[in-house]
Amino acid sequence: MDIVINFDIPTHSKDYIHRVGRTARAGRAGKSITLVTQYDVELIQRIEAVTNKKMDLWPTDKEEIALLRERVDEAGRLAATELREEGGKKGHRKRRKGDGEDNDVRDRDDDMVQAGMPTKKRKGKR
Repeated sequence: MDIVINFDIPTHSKDYIHRVGRTARAGRAGKSITLVTQYDVELIQRIEAVTNKKMDLWPTDKEEIALLRERVDEAGRLAATELREEGGKKGHRKRRKGDGEDNDVRDRDDDMVQAGMPTKKRKGKR
């Protein structure tokens, strides 16, 4: 792999080192980019302590980030719309009550029965 982009930092330093290490296999060089928020500072400090190496801070332009955020939000909305439309085309439909449901209480998990969980009462059916 030429590059690893971490958008969520692992809570364990060794997991982070393993991820980043995938960029430098068989003597090849690689890059690692880690997106950090104010909530990740402690995790970064722990990783830096374990690796005994300080990560480089890249300067950011707030306006550029705002534009990228708009593009990401728009892509998310388009993807959600596409998924909703695709779901309707492929014959997916909502289940109606009683449509393929097995109302046999013997199929419940044994742990629920042993725990004394109440069974559902059915109105009008015996």
